[in-house]
Amino acid sequence: MKNKQTAKRQLTMRFMGLFALILLLMNLIFVGISVAFVYDYVSDRSEHIFDTIENGETSGQNWSNLVNNYVIQDEGEALQVRLSNGETYYSEDAAETFNDVSEGKTVPFLEHFVLVDDDRYYYEEKEIGDAEVSLIIDSEAITDITINLLMVNLLLNVVGLIVGAALIYWMVGRWSQKLSQMSAELNQLDETQGYLTVPEDPQEIYQVATAFNTLLEKQRQAIEREKQFVSDASHELRTPIAAIRGHMNLIQRRSETHPEVIPQSLAFIDKESKRIELLSEQLLTLGRVENKNNLEMIDFSSLVTQEVKDLQLSSGREIALQVEPEIYFKVAKTDLQQIIQNLLENALKYAPTGKIKVSLHKNDKINLQVADQGIGIADEEKEKIFERLYRIDPSRSSEINGSGIGLSIVKALVTKYEGDIQVGDNQPKGTIFTIYFPKK
Repeated sequence: MKNKQTAKRQLTMRFMGLFALILLLMNLIFVGISVAFVYDYVSDRSEHIFDTIENGETSGQNWSNLVNNYVIQDEGEALQVRLSNGETYYSEDAAETFNDVSEGKTVPFLEHFVLVDDDRYYYEEKEIGDAEVSLIIDSEAITDITINLLMVNLLLNVVGLIVGAALIYWMVGRWSQKLSQMSAELNQLDETQGYLTVPEDPQEIYQVATAFNTLLEKQRQAIEREKQFVSDASHELRTPIAAIRGHMNLIQRRSETHPEVIPQSLAFIDKESKRIELLSEQLLTLGRVENKNNLEMIDFSSLVTQEVKDLQLSSGREIALQVEPEIYFKVAKTDLQQIIQNLLENALKYAPTGKIKVSLHKNDKINLQVADQGIGIADEEKEKIFERLYRIDPSRSSEINGSGIGLSIVKALVTKYEGDIQVGDNQPKGTIFTIYFPKK
């Protein structure tokens, strides 16, 4: 298996590659500027000499006396003058220099520069009057200075690369240390406790750590819901199943001698089996509550009106309805039906008599309200009623049927759509459930 490089090594290599590329480009620019500087310096000197000769009186001059006056021999300058009559004049010691330059090699892209072995010359010729003037300037000194500067610059670049590599490696190491710490913490996390340490910078690692902690929290909540689901199901199903088995045993033991127990036991078995069926459906609803598929824009007003009418027909109870028309909300239709049905069924259970009122209106939010005149809810129990399987009556049985899951479903579905549910007291008695949905 191929060994994978660490982020520290990869980032250092990439940063150094980028750094080296930048230095290379800067050096190329520096070389170009240096060559242009040398060329311009020598070219300006040559132009000055030719201008001096051209501004002088050249016709009929005694070139043998004047030729040395236009150049500085100590600085490697040499002058040659060829007249139209064939006479040729050289500055002091210039003949040999011109002979060497004539055998030299020109430099590509640099007009007038000639290389003679290790020597570097600038050569230019120009017609002035009836004379053809040729000029040689020894550019070795200025080019040596420039080359030395380039070598010093190259040495500084190498030092810069070494120091830069060390600094980048150290800085990247500090940065990647946070990733290594995250990796170590990840290996120590379990499904119930612990979070990643969130560094303040860099921003990307901060965002990754924060997003992971958020995902971890959601995962733990999902695991807790699964555990709660199993616990709730096993707890609630145990009682009716035990009762059903008890009545089955009663039928088996006493049906022959006491046949009157059979219809009573069968009726009880039928009742408890329906209770198991309802409880199973409600628990499955809670298990699926996070699913956000099949969302559509629903006519909230029409749905509330229809659900209230259906419940009035099945229950025979009168329900006051006050609904603002054409209120729309993006939601899964079945979720909205579950909320309305559970609130209405809860009102019918705990308010067997008295007035029930349902209202729906819209201002800055969508407000759904169900008010009854039932037994009411004590202040200390108003938060508990949304817990799974919580019943106001301690026995969870007797006169009021129910599993204690309906309001849990309502709370979970309201939260799913970023809403809020509140419980208040009705006057002169009873309870008011108010749901606030954001307008979207």
